[in-house]
Amino acid sequence: MNPALAAIAAITIAGAVLTASARDVRATLLGLLVVLLGAPLVADPWPDPLSILVRIASTLLAVRLMAIGLRGDATTGGTLIGWPAEALIAAAAAVIGFGSHGLGAAGLGPPEAQAVGFALVALAAAPLFAGRDVLRLATGALLLLVAAASIRAALGPAPSPGEQLVEALLTIAIGGAIAVITTAARAAGGLDAVEVIGAGAVARRLPDAHRAVEPPAPSAPPPAAPRAPRAPGKPTRPSSSALRPVQGRPAPRPPAPRRPAPRPPEDEP
Repeated sequence: MNPALAAIAAITIAGAVLTASARDVRATLLGLLVVLLGAPLVADPWPDPLSILVRIASTLLAVRLMAIGLRGDATTGGTLIGWPAEALIAAAAAVIGFGSHGLGAAGLGPPEAQAVGFALVALAAAPLFAGRDVLRLATGALLLLVAAASIRAALGPAPSPGEQLVEALLTIAIGGAIAVITTAARAAGGLDAVEVIGAGAVARRLPDAHRAVEPPAPSAPPPAAPRAPRAPGKPTRPSSSALRPVQGRPAPRPPAPRRPAPRPPEDEP
C-alpha cells in the first residue's frame, strides 16, 4: 500500500462525497474539481508532467464552463440521506474495491485506483436513479465515467500520454455538454427534470417541444380620456365632419321654412 496514493484516493473520494451530497451549486462544482484533479493521479507510475498539466487545464476549463451555465442558481437537489451516510457508503465500497484488486486476476495498476473507482460507482448511483434535476443527473454520469477510468487504471497498465490527452478532451466535452444542458433547462423554467404535481406525487417533465402554450390574455382597452366640461350658455358647434357631405351621396337639403297660415278676413260691421 502506497501512503501517497492512499492519501490522494481519500481526498478524491471526499470530493465525490461533497459532489453527491451538497445542495449548494458552488460546493458541487468544488467537489467535481477535486475528483477530476485527483483521479488521474491515483496511478503507478505517475503520469509525466506534460500529461498532468493537460489534465489540470482540461479540468479547470470544464468546471469553468459548468459554472457559467449554472450562474445564478444557488441550490440543487442534494442528497436525501445526508453526507455521513454517503461517506459510509463510499468507504464501504472503497474497502471492497481495495480488497478485490484485479477482480480475480493479477491487477497491473495500484489497488487504490480500484478503491476510488468502486467508491465513485457507489456514489453515482443515487444521483442517477433518484436525481430530480439535470445537475444531479449530470454529476452522477460524470462520476460514473471517472470511476470507469479509475478501474481501468487499476486493472491495466498506466495510461499513456495519448490516452491522457483523449481523457482530457473528453473532460472538456462533458463539461461543455453539462453547461449547454443546464442553460437550456434554466431557459425552459428551471433545473428540475421531474416536476412535483402534488403532495408525494411526481411526474416526468415533458419535453419543451410538446408543452401546451397558453394563449396570451387579451389586453384591456385603454380608458377614454375625460372630456373638458362645456361652459354654460355656450352653444355647441357641429364638427366639420358632420357638415361634410358623404362621398357619392348628395348633401341633404335643409328643411324649408314654414310660412304662417293666412288669417281669415274679419267680418265688417
